[in-house]
Amino acid sequence: MRAVLCLAVLAFATPAFADDTIADQAQQAFQLYAGGLSQQAFLDAQYGNDLFQGIAGSWVRLGGPDNKSGVETYGSDTAKFCQGHAALTLASTNSMTLMLTTNLAGPNFTQTYTLIAGSTFGEHTDPSTYLEAAGLGPDKTGDDADQQRALLLSLANGLMQIYRPSADILVMTRDRGYPIVMARCPVAPAAQ
Repeated sequence: MRAVLCLAVLAFATPAFADDTIADQAQQAFQLYAGGLSQQAFLDAQYGNDLFQGIAGSWVRLGGPDNKSGVETYGSDTAKFCQGHAALTLASTNSMTLMLTTNLAGPNFTQTYTLIAGSTFGEHTDPSTYLEAAGLGPDKTGDDADQQRALLLSLANGLMQIYRPSADILVMTRDRGYPIVMARCPVAPAAQ
């Protein structure tokens, strides 16, 4: 009886055999954060080769956890948002550049992400089209409008880390904001 009790206690105190080893966890981390590349390939600007493969199409930005209700909104309204102006178009002409274009009801703008090194991209937004889309075009004058423009431009340009944990999810992080998580819009089935 003691032997059975000892085995039972040992089974509960020992990690399960199915748990990932440190090597498995490290492999997953390198796959996510370095695109599975060797250190030299990562530094040789090969990160975008797989990152942007098949990225063209419509995407939407997802919400994270809702603090007030505690409900997680991860992707729950993706199909609805894909049908409206929240849908964004992503395209890449080469392994070093990603373009994001809005689909707003009024003026639209494009943001360009250019590979600098590793997974770091420089984000550039044309100020005139961006501010026009944000309702802060040249017709808005005064100190308040100038301050709002400065704030928006500081948030729209800078350095980004871009990751693609799966074919249908893209993650962008920056040092001064909440992560941007985007999901690919489902493709409507072809009419038969």
